Amino acid sequence: MKAMERPIFVVGPPRCGTTLTARILGRHSGIFMPGETHFFHDIYARRATLGDPATEAGIGNIVQALSDLYGRYNEPEDQRQIDWLFADPAVVDSFRGRCRDYGDVLAHFMGMQAKHAGKRRWGNHAPKDLFHVKEILEFFPEARIIVCVRDVRDFLVSYRDKWRATTAEHVERVRRLYHPVLTALLWKTSIRQARRLQDALPATSLMTIRYEDLVHDPERVVRRLCAFVGEEFEPGMLAVMSHNSSAGGCKGEHGIFTTSVGRWERELDREAAYVAQRVAGPELAALGYERRRIAVDPTKVAWIMATTPAATVRALHANRRLRGPLLPYLWRRVASYVWLG
Repeated sequence: MKAMERPIFVVGPPRCGTTLTARILGRHSGIFMPGETHFFHDIYARRATLGDPATEAGIGNIVQALSDLYGRYNEPEDQRQIDWLFADPAVVDSFRGRCRDYGDVLAHFMGMQAKHAGKRRWGNHAPKDLFHVKEILEFFPEARIIVCVRDVRDFLVSYRDKWRATTAEHVERVRRLYHPVLTALLWKTSIRQARRLQDALPATSLMTIRYEDLVHDPERVVRRLCAFVGEEFEPGMLAVMSHNSSAGGCKGEHGIFTTSVGRWERELDREAAYVAQRVAGPELAALGYERRRIAVDPTKVAWIMATTPAATVRALHANRRLRGPLLPYLWRRVASYVWLG
């Protein structure tokens, strides 16, 4: 089987090591792994509007949407490569006549980038693809799916501070997305999906890794990753320079570091940690994370709970341009549970 027919998808809750894992894999001599490629919840989610890729009108709309996909999601380096590639009319025309469905579109889009980079295999890095595994496996039955997870309390700290790892125009939007209850629910929903996938799929298709294990013993974990995707381990894979960490961004650390593990004990409000444990306790325990006894101020906990509805509206409004229409956004999550049973 051709390597291009075995793509690698790195998924999971955001701020849980997906970027680090993708950059490690991208340093392999044979694997192309760009920044976040939001194909499924952007291009594929708009397929009713964009049209059938087998038609002239449809493929024209799709190629136009692909032309600035990376730029719309703050991946400037990858966008520059697409600008250069799409400046060639032959590259644009190459989509026509060979794309029967949206799987063909993604395969061609990623494959041409991989070939340009001198790689023989491609990977896709988008945390939200955790909710598109059904479509991924329909299009690519031999795909390898890597799910990244992390302690929910450290997840809250990283999500709260992720504005530090974004560009100026996104800072205010990103700040509005954090709320202890909403953020814990985001983690809980993703972990429940990940566990359903693990139960439903064979070990040859899906592998789950904990962020803490990756940063504490990177060579062991990366060797396991390589065995899972069917590639030889290369020591240079561990020489990553950065991985989009809010902790590293604050402290100037680079590469694979462990200071972001247990950060919640130093930097997270006790009430927020307490709420996170209450919201996501079963999932936290299932992944092997220890729940702590935390003394809290009941009035502060009550305030967090009381502000949840307003925070929900604020977050949905702040992210409306990136999530698309609200009902399809919610339905994708519901439908994924129905599919998994």
